[in-house]
Order: sequence, then structure tokens, then C-alpha cells
Amino acid sequence: MNAPNRFPRRDDRAAINLVTVDLEDWFHICEVEHVLPRRDWDGLPSTVVQDTEKLLEILQASQVRATFFVLGYVADKHPELVARIHRLGHEIGYHGWDHELIYRLAPTEFRHILSRGVECLASITGVRPVGFRAPQWSINDLNPWALEVLAEEGYLYDSSRIPLRFIGNESYPRQPHALHLSAGLLWEIPPLVLRTPWGNYPAGGGWGLRCLPYAMIRRQVNRLNGKQIPALFYFHPREVGPPRKIVGLPFIKRFVLEAGIWSTKDHLSRLLADFKFIPIREYLGIDQEKPSPWGLEPRHPIKEKAAKPCNTVRFH
Repeated sequence: MNAPNRFPRRDDRAAINLVTVDLEDWFHICEVEHVLPRRDWDGLPSTVVQDTEKLLEILQASQVRATFFVLGYVADKHPELVARIHRLGHEIGYHGWDHELIYRLAPTEFRHILSRGVECLASITGVRPVGFRAPQWSINDLNPWALEVLAEEGYLYDSSRIPLRFIGNESYPRQPHALHLSAGLLWEIPPLVLRTPWGNYPAGGGWGLRCLPYAMIRRQVNRLNGKQIPALFYFHPREVGPPRKIVGLPFIKRFVLEAGIWSTKDHLSRLLADFKFIPIREYLGIDQEKPSPWGLEPRHPIKEKAAKPCNTVRFH
């Protein structure tokens, strides 16, 4: 199946936005192996199910469907959670397996992780994921080859390149755009950022969203929607769960995880009440039996498989 080759029509129906969730546990934090080593994960108390249920309740209260980028580790440990999210009508995308930084992988390793995720998630939901988000936005100028691998492996869109200094590139486009690659067309869907005299500001999620007054966020979304451009937001289950102090984290990691954490539920609930949101897959018009109201031609649906537990899948 190919990605849609044109962007949704610009009309008044296009004033919609995109809410996403990185489905991971509280201990899935990049670059803190010295504090939370991978070998210890299985022995740590998981809160992803109860935290995600709180997110689902907030989404359900506003009757909003989101895109969940699911970590393979979580899908393997909690297939029933992924199945429930899918049954509620949310899109299931992929977030890598062990929260690995993609620019630290070889292309062959990345390809294996992608195929592993497709098998696992399709075995749970019966639907092949077509969207990917790299942990910590780790597809950037260090590894442009990763976009080609995504397209070669059948992914239709990516949400991993962030127009920010340090972890991305401020010159990246700040709105959805098509990448014409050797392997085919791949849509890139970046998160919301604000332009400031000091550079771009991460307004779409994390500490950046939590620390902004809601009025500033609403004003920027209205500005984008007036141009028929969607704003993409991202959240994590741990942001709505009980506060957790992790001993030994560097200051910058503590700030990223904890700054403004009290505002998460309020900001999310107000966004969902004030604006229209749909899953990314629906926005791009992928696999819809009826024509997309946002102007894309219907695609041929992926043939669904019978769902089965993720841990029955064997990888070699």
C-alpha cells in the first residue's frame, strides 16, 4: 500500500488537530542507563496500565480518538492494553522496541526492530501499523537513512523529526510535509513548536507544553488552524500518573520529566474541549472505505489478521 500522494484540501473542514501518545512506562527514559539499566526493567513496578487508563478516560470524556505510538516492550508485556486501545478506536503506531535511540543503530538493526514491531502489533490488533515515532525524536541529520528504511519497510508516515535545536534541526519544516524518497513517498508529521527570538520552543508536549500558559497554546493553535494547518500534540502516560521521584537523574532529565507536571491534565482536557482532533492515519486518509472529509482519495485497506497475543510471535 502506498502513502497518499497529495495533501488534504485546504477548506474549512481542515481545521483539525492531532493528539498522540507515546505508550511507554515511567522508566523508559533515554540516556539514563546508569540510573535505570535495561536489565532492571522487568523487576521495576509498572504503572503504564493504570496511567494509560487515565489518559483514555480523558480522551473518552471528549470523544476524541488519538494516535498511540506503542513501544514494543509495552506491547509484549501488556498486549491486552494495546488491544483495548485499538478497540476504543484509537490508531496504533510504533515507537521502537526498547526505547532505543535510532541514530545509535545500524540500518540492519533498525530494519529488524521495525519488522519486529509490525509483527507484534499486528498480532494484537489485526492491523499493520503505518506510522512511526522514534524515541526522543532520534531521526535527524545524523541518520537520514532511517527515513528510507521506514519507507522500504512499508511505513507511510513518520513523526520523529522535530524542528528544534540540539535534538533536531530548526530548519526542518514546522508543518506536515511529504518526503520524496528513493523507496517512495513518506509523510513527515512534526510536533507543534513556537518561533521565538531565541529559537523554536517545544510547545507540542513535554515540559514545553506544560510550562506554557494555556492561552498561549490556544492562540497558536488558532493561528495554525486559520491556515488549515494541524497542530500535533504528544503526551506520555506517566504525565498523568502519580508523581515519581527517580533518584540519580541528571538535573536536565528531572526538569524534562517534572517541570509543570501538575498542568498536564488541565492542558490536555482544555485542548480536547476547544479543538477538533483525529488520528494521524485518518488525517492522511489512509485505508478509509469512504472518501476522507479532509480531501484525500480512499486507500485500499490492509488485509486484517486475526488478533493473537504478542508473546506468541517468534523472532529470529
